[in-house]
Amino acid sequence: MQLLDGKRAIFFDLFDTLIRIDESRLPGHRVDGRRIYTTVPLVHEQHLAERDVSTEDFVAALRETAREISREKRASLDEVPAVERWRRVVARLEVAEGSEGEALAAGLAESHARALAAAAVPVEQAREVLERVIERGVDLALISNFDHTPAADWILEGTGLADLIEKRVISEAVGVRKPDSRIFHEALEHFGLEPADCVHVGDQARADAWGAGQLGFRTVWISRHTEPYPEAEHPPTLTVTRLADLLMHL
Repeated sequence: MQLLDGKRAIFFDLFDTLIRIDESRLPGHRVDGRRIYTTVPLVHEQHLAERDVSTEDFVAALRETAREISREKRASLDEVPAVERWRRVVARLEVAEGSEGEALAAGLAESHARALAAAAVPVEQAREVLERVIERGVDLALISNFDHTPAADWILEGTGLADLIEKRVISEAVGVRKPDSRIFHEALEHFGLEPADCVHVGDQARADAWGAGQLGFRTVWISRHTEPYPEAEHPPTLTVTRLADLLMHL
């Protein structure tokens, strides 16, 4: 099928759609007997080692906070900004209060986001896909569930995709996460379009394919493991295993 026929805009998810995190660019750290690649060593060294916080206590506070925030996000679809996440970590560690605590949380948030951005790489043929869309005269935008808005810009700049994506809708800035319809409408209103005018591409079945599909978008689900679509309604218009597969449909 020709995905863009009759359509005026296409919206892309960010993580695991246009970019991926290259773990080889992150330091290794052993947790529960296994080695993982994470920003933890960098963030700990920059901000917490001098405060006599052990790596183990740092990881424990991160895990507890992550579980708490994950429950909140699932229940409400409200975005929890990165600085709030790190504010809760600081509180659990009891290392700083008041303005000092706020400054530390902001520093932790930025260090983590900078390290994540430095580890980001474009997926195969991401630039070619975006350039093909532009050649077709179709508007494009980014719609991402991400709790640190400036880091989305750092990632796009670092991966060489920034010049191709002018409109960027980030959940932290909007206050809600996909599949909440308000984040999709933020992009639609920018272009003055209706869902039926648009295509949405993403790797998350619920957030992307179902979220956009239930509004009336044409949808593409990037399912790398070829698992069946898990939702009962609003199946994707097209399922592919990698972004580069879109080139034959544009």
